[in-house]
This record gives sequence, C-alpha cells and structure tokens, in this order.
Amino acid sequence: MKLALALVLLASTASAGPAGGAPMKKMPCGFEGATVVEVKVVQLGSEPAGHVTKVFDADGWLAHDLDKAGKTGNERRGCVAPADVKQVRTALAKARWKVTTAHVHCMAVAQTATEYAVKGKVVWTEKMCSGKTLDKDSAAAIDAVNAMIAKLES
Repeated sequence: MKLALALVLLASTASAGPAGGAPMKKMPCGFEGATVVEVKVVQLGSEPAGHVTKVFDADGWLAHDLDKAGKTGNERRGCVAPADVKQVRTALAKARWKVTTAHVHCMAVAQTATEYAVKGKVVWTEKMCSGKTLDKDSAAAIDAVNAMIAKLES
C-alpha cells in the first residue's frame, strides 16, 4: 500500500507541467484550519480513551489518540488523495442528517461511541443500541467517511 502511494506521488511530481516540459511541483497539504470532517471515537474504561481523525480542507489528515485526561499522543499525519476528499465532500453535501428513533431498542450500555463532526458541528453520534438510524443519504456519507479514513490509517 505504501509502495503504491509512493509510486503515485512520484508519477504525479514527474509529469510535465505547462511551462515547456518543466515538472509540476506538488502543493503540500495542510494540517490546520477548517476541516471537512472529524471523527472521534470514545472508549469508556480503556486506555487510550479515544481516537480522533481530522481531514482538513487543504487535503491533509491528522490522527491521534486521547488518554483519559484528554492529552493527545501517537500522532500521525499525511495527505489525502484529492479525489477521495471530493467524493466525501459530495456525499456530505447530500446528507440531511435526519435521525429516526425507534420506539423499542435494546438497553445495553455502549462502551464505545463515535462522533462525526462536519464543519465543526457534531452531526451524528453512533452508539450500540441507541435505537437511532440515519436517512439513506446521511448513512451513505458516513460510509464514505469511514472508507476514506480506513485508507488513511491502514
């Protein structure tokens, strides 16, 4: 996987640019500013107590663990393929974040919750036995986000 990514990056920087065959310079991705999406996994009673992954407007991603005191550690970062970010943005734009609550649901207490924030606002919290489901487009957006993040952290 890393070899394939390195080959793609090498091929993109080696392509001829518009100025008489000079190679184009790849713009670096950014790790600050506005985010496309942020995913925070909270695990009760364990260490690390959580994990946060942010994908920035500038096509950078940043992930780190959280301890019980809220301190960060084990930071990782990289660049997201612009096509992947575009796909997620398109899916998020279609999402209505309409939540349906079932009349009956299980009573188990969830030990893990996953919060999804778009443009700095939490739009969905996924928990076992919550009895809540998302509309079709919003669920597809969550699936797109999860697929992109799985690529990043593999």
